[in-house]
Amino acid sequence: MKIFITTSRRPSPRTRSLLKDLVSVIPYAVRVVRGHATLDKLALEAFDVGATRILVLRNWKGNPRFIDIYDVGAPGSCSRICTLHLKGFKLARECSHTLPKERPRMMVASLDIVTSGEIPAPLLECLVRGLNINVVNEVPPGCIELVITPRAGFYEVSFRMSTVYVGPVLRVWRARIYHTRLG
Repeated sequence: MKIFITTSRRPSPRTRSLLKDLVSVIPYAVRVVRGHATLDKLALEAFDVGATRILVLRNWKGNPRFIDIYDVGAPGSCSRICTLHLKGFKLARECSHTLPKERPRMMVASLDIVTSGEIPAPLLECLVRGLNINVVNEVPPGCIELVITPRAGFYEVSFRMSTVYVGPVLRVWRARIYHTRLG
């Protein structure tokens, strides 16, 4: 399942850096230079190559503040699943994390995190549905594990491969769900 990752029309250098870090940790992610393309054109390109999701990093005052996640439907159409509201983030180089040496096969979340009750349901739903995350009892080798840690006023979302943290650290203070599937 390919995921297109792009930015708003005029990204800042920090937005481009976050995009690069996210592409390295999200399985089957494809970096797309947006240019003047509309969302409908991106949806058509995504449909043509078999991508199921589009992630758009949006700026606010020069920094990435929102991650909009879209579901790709029929050719040229997409619907917004959710939006992650970022309180802040750290790039991999800023928190002494590395980028994965090889492309991850899949992203997983531990069943303990999902069932703990500490993480709000909208945040879990947005991450699990939006990033095509599998919920597992044990993390298989070669996979990226999603780690969510509650902090004062926000949730820290980080990525781990084996026992090593990789990629960026996102500080999410809210997730908003727009589209729910029936059945």
